[in-house]
Amino acid sequence: MATVLTPLLCILVLAPELRSTNAVATVSQVLVFLAVLGAAALLCVQYRLTESNVVGWMTLAVTLYAVQGVAQAGLRAAGGDMFFDRAGWIVVIDVPAALVILCCLRLSDRVGHAVDPMGAGLILGLLFAGVSLAATRWGGDLPTSAPAGVAAQITLVVVGAGIAHAAYRLGGVPHWSTTRLGLGTIALVANRVASLQDVHTALSDTIAVVTGVVGAVLIGCGAAAGLRHAVQEQHHSLIAMSDQVSTMEAQQRDVRARLHEITNSLAGIVMASSLIHQQDKVPVGKRRQLERMLASEASRLSRLLAARGGAASEPAPQQDPHDDGPSYVDLDEVIWPLVTAQEAQGRHVEWSPTGHRGIGDPDAVAEVISILLDNAARHAPGAQSAVEVTRNGDTVEVIVRDDGPGIPAEVRSRLYEWGSRGPDSRGQGIGLHLAHRLMASTGSSLRLETGASGNTFVISIPAAKETHPCPPSEPLDPTHVSSSSRTTSSSPSHSSSP
Repeated sequence: MATVLTPLLCILVLAPELRSTNAVATVSQVLVFLAVLGAAALLCVQYRLTESNVVGWMTLAVTLYAVQGVAQAGLRAAGGDMFFDRAGWIVVIDVPAALVILCCLRLSDRVGHAVDPMGAGLILGLLFAGVSLAATRWGGDLPTSAPAGVAAQITLVVVGAGIAHAAYRLGGVPHWSTTRLGLGTIALVANRVASLQDVHTALSDTIAVVTGVVGAVLIGCGAAAGLRHAVQEQHHSLIAMSDQVSTMEAQQRDVRARLHEITNSLAGIVMASSLIHQQDKVPVGKRRQLERMLASEASRLSRLLAARGGAASEPAPQQDPHDDGPSYVDLDEVIWPLVTAQEAQGRHVEWSPTGHRGIGDPDAVAEVISILLDNAARHAPGAQSAVEVTRNGDTVEVIVRDDGPGIPAEVRSRLYEWGSRGPDSRGQGIGLHLAHRLMASTGSSLRLETGASGNTFVISIPAAKETHPCPPSEPLDPTHVSSSSRTTSSSPSHSSSP
């Protein structure tokens, strides 16, 4: 409304000679249809955003009517009394223009268009405006009070009612928007009839001004609200698309993390299986240890695949399947298969059983230790690795260290981020991210302790109320025990090294 009334009031203040009702009606006609043309521009922007066929046809129809209205307002301002003597021609020409608009709205949900709707509306509007100019100049007098003029006005009102009804029933557009467009159409038709009367009185001019302003406001508000709605829909679509992309990225990360876990488990299984089949080269005691390690890692891999696939998996060895209480982690049972797997791959790991137990997920702890040992072997080949388990108050700490070159300082601040890796690393930057996530999700923690050289990772697990050595089972193979009192690849079933 301010778009129409503000310029109108400024003109009346600056030009006193235009303060008659006829002059005000003439100026208002120009401003009203310029405002309607602005509404057509908003509809065009909405069409570009949504590519809605309905909005495209609406843009064409409103542009046609606005251009024709601006041209006819110019004719009224320039023609004086001669314009009103021949205003019947304008009404006659308005009828086919209104029929074109009606057809556009009726076909909007069934017929597509291959041209720019606002450009097409401009061309059609100028065409009808040119015909109106020619008719008023060379067509002779035809006042709106003449029988032909009256018939044309009645036809225009009927067609205008059809346009309002068609606009109200448009599909694919919010109902509140079509309601404003329908009411605005009725107001603009009334404006057209009142502004073309050859006997123009103060009442007819007032009606023309009021209906024109109301019609422009309703059309403009409908177009602006429709554009705002389209922008909000686009925003929501972008958010939904962003969420979908984030979900896909998370799923991709989950798949890659799963492959990382599976690859780590399979490496030891494959090497152990290969050694087991070399019967004449592998002592019986060592083969038994490899077979136990193979069974343990195969069971863990089976649980890993079942859990990641969403199926019910067998419980970890330290958890009773009928017990809803905490899951205990027998750290000796967790660590010895990993140390044996490293030995099977030719990697020396220093470790001694302790009998400590914690509370958490045994498979998660095993995976984290496996990641740390594999990282040490991959990034510090030839370095000495060690695993140490200690009790520290209410926590049990698993310390995995190596004497390699260590992690670069510039990487430490983002050590656990996905894809984080050093400049010379050949890894994917997945392992430590996965390890940190696994510990955090099970109530434990993983941290890096910096030192002069090498890496020292500390896994902190809530300690069980009681810790005790594991019961003895089969004896160790004396052919595979290191001379160090802390180095063995044996089962933890023996509580100390020989």
